[in-house]
Amino acid sequence: MRIILCGKNATAVSCLEFLIKQGDQVWAIGTGGDDGGEGWQPSFKSAAARLGAAFDQPAKINDDAFVSRLEAFKPEILISIQYDQIVRENLFRKLGAPCLNLHFSLLPRHRGVAPIAWAVCSGDREAGATLHHMVESIDAGDVITQRAVSIRDDDTARDVYDKVSEAAFELFKDAYPFTSDLLQQRLPQDRTKASYHRKGDFDFSNRRIDWNQPLADLLPWIRAMIFPPLQLPETLLNGRRLQVVAVEHKMGDAKNHKPGSVVRVSSRGIDVAACDGTIRLTEVIDPEKPGTASAALMKEIPA
Repeated sequence: MRIILCGKNATAVSCLEFLIKQGDQVWAIGTGGDDGGEGWQPSFKSAAARLGAAFDQPAKINDDAFVSRLEAFKPEILISIQYDQIVRENLFRKLGAPCLNLHFSLLPRHRGVAPIAWAVCSGDREAGATLHHMVESIDAGDVITQRAVSIRDDDTARDVYDKVSEAAFELFKDAYPFTSDLLQQRLPQDRTKASYHRKGDFDFSNRRIDWNQPLADLLPWIRAMIFPPLQLPETLLNGRRLQVVAVEHKMGDAKNHKPGSVVRVSSRGIDVAACDGTIRLTEVIDPEKPGTASAALMKEIPA
């Protein structure tokens, strides 16, 4: 098959490796920020070079000249995986081939940006991946197939992201080779159940825990903010700045304790008062002493 694969990060790299192994001719389209260096996520650009796939990083994928180049490739399908540009209707029309997106949510819920963080923060019991047809509106096209993963009470956003990334790759492999029978299985999204999030709606720069919030809001927010190595929520405990890596709900009455104060410290964690209960921090980091073990830090926090 002649395939255009737009994307970044581990799932896109895995899908590119899979397609090359099948003998497909793939034109990989990467994001502008991919310099080929390997970080917490593998580089799509580096993978394309390693696998001998054609690679481009257009500043504007919808530019007429670049669309004409894509059209001349005569693709049988275009697939986007976490690609950072909105693909417009002029590209769909000129390619004349199915254009699909692999989105990291169970559409129609959590269209747009940061779907994993929103799923955790919203208290969802499931997340997942959706393969759907592209339309002009973001993540609004007919659904082809989905795969769900569970969200446990102690799952962080990073935990869920890793599970969804794996599920997305499995979904991609199951959908291959994207037969006409599969593509005709179009399930329109129920707009009454849709939610959409723009860039900036979830403020990842605000990392300080507000202990005055009720547990029902605070605990999911903390878990949604735990996404190493990109960010961790922070708190001041008895004047000590700590970053939270893992957390759990600790049943208990905190009415005699000021929100944000330490209720008790044990081998199981640090119990901190919120406005209507306590939350247990089961793993913490001191950003000024990154090598110090969490258990050792807990002994340094007076109750």
